[in-house]
Amino acid sequence: MRMKVMADVLRYKRFRVLSISTLLLFLIPVQSIPSHAATPPSAPQYVEAMADTTQAAVTWEAPSSNGGETALNYTARVWTVPPPTATPVFTTCTTTRFGCIVSGLTSGTPYYVDVIASNSAGAGAPSAVRSMTPGGAGKAPSNVSATSDNKGLVTIKWTPITSAGTGVFSWYTAEVFTSPEISIGTYSGYCTESNISASSCFIGGLKLGATYYAQVRIYSSLGSGFPSTPRFRVVAGAVATPSASPTPNKATPTASATPSSSALATPGATGVAISSQSPQLVKVVALSKAVRISWSAPKYTGGLKVLGYRASAFGGSGKLIHECRTSAKIFTCTIKNLEAKQAYSVSVYVVFSGKESPSSKILRVTTKS
Repeated sequence: MRMKVMADVLRYKRFRVLSISTLLLFLIPVQSIPSHAATPPSAPQYVEAMADTTQAAVTWEAPSSNGGETALNYTARVWTVPPPTATPVFTTCTTTRFGCIVSGLTSGTPYYVDVIASNSAGAGAPSAVRSMTPGGAGKAPSNVSATSDNKGLVTIKWTPITSAGTGVFSWYTAEVFTSPEISIGTYSGYCTESNISASSCFIGGLKLGATYYAQVRIYSSLGSGFPSTPRFRVVAGAVATPSASPTPNKATPTASATPSSSALATPGATGVAISSQSPQLVKVVALSKAVRISWSAPKYTGGLKVLGYRASAFGGSGKLIHECRTSAKIFTCTIKNLEAKQAYSVSVYVVFSGKESPSSKILRVTTKS
C-alpha cells in the first residue's frame, strides 16, 4: 500500500512538471525563425539622372540580386562632389519604386547621383555614379507624338529644340515604356538622333498589340535633360493615331556618349545570359577626349535573338560609367565627352530581350588631349 502511494505521488509530481512546462510554451513568446537568411541586395542598375532647372528625375532598374527579399527600399543620394567622399550628402529621396524626384537644386551647379538598395539585412553597394547640371541641358523637346505601322514599328516625332542650354548638344533620345508613371513600368526600347534639327526616329522590336508610352529628351555635354511631358500613348501594331497620356515618366539610363543614330530598340537588360558568349575581337582606339570601340559578333548566343550591343567605359572623375549602344548589325561606336589623358576600362556586351551577355575582355585605354 505504501509503495502504491509513493508511485502515485511520483506520477503526480511528473504530471505537474509536464503541465507547467506545457503551460510555459504558451506563455513565453517564441520568435519566429526565418525560412532563410537575407543578405544585402546588389547595386541598382541603369541609374539615370534627368535634370530640369531646379529639380531632377532619378530613375533606375532593380539590382541583379535582391538578397532573398522581393520588397526593397531605394535611396537616391545627391552629392556636390563625386562619391566616395567625406562630404555630406546634399539631399536624398527614398522610395520602394524605381524613380523619384529631387528638388531644391541650383541651376548651373554640377551634382552627382547614386542609388542604394536595402532590405532587412541592410543596405547594399551603391550604384554607378551619374552626373548632372540642372539648367544645363536646355528645355525638353515639345509636341511629342507617336504612331505605329501594322508591323509594330513605332515612329516618334517632336519639335526640335533651338538651344541645348549652357551645354553642347549631343543627341535626342526617344524612349518607350509600359507605363505613363515615372516610377512604374518597364523600359522597352529607344532610338536616337544626333542632329539638333532632327524631328523623328523609329523604334522596332516591340510586342504587337502592347501599349507603350513615349517620351523624348536631349543629352548634352552636361548630362540628360528632363523628359518631355506628358508621355504619349501608342499601341504597337495599331495604325490609328493614339491619344496623349496624362503624366510623364521614367527614363532608363542611356549612354553618356553619342550612340549610333542607326541604333534601334535595345531594351535595358535585367539579367545575364550566361549561355551566350561575349562579343569577340574587341578593339579600342584612343581619340581626343573619346574612344572608338569595335568588335565582332559572338560565335554562340544560346539561341537568343541579338537586339544590339552596349559598350561601356569605366573611369574618370568619380568613376563615372560612359556608354554607347548600337543595333544588332552595327559593330562599332564612339564614346565622346570623356576626360583628356584619363585611363578608362572598356568592355562590350551583347543585348538580348531583358538580358545581356557576360562582359567581353576588359581593355584599358588612355584618352588623348
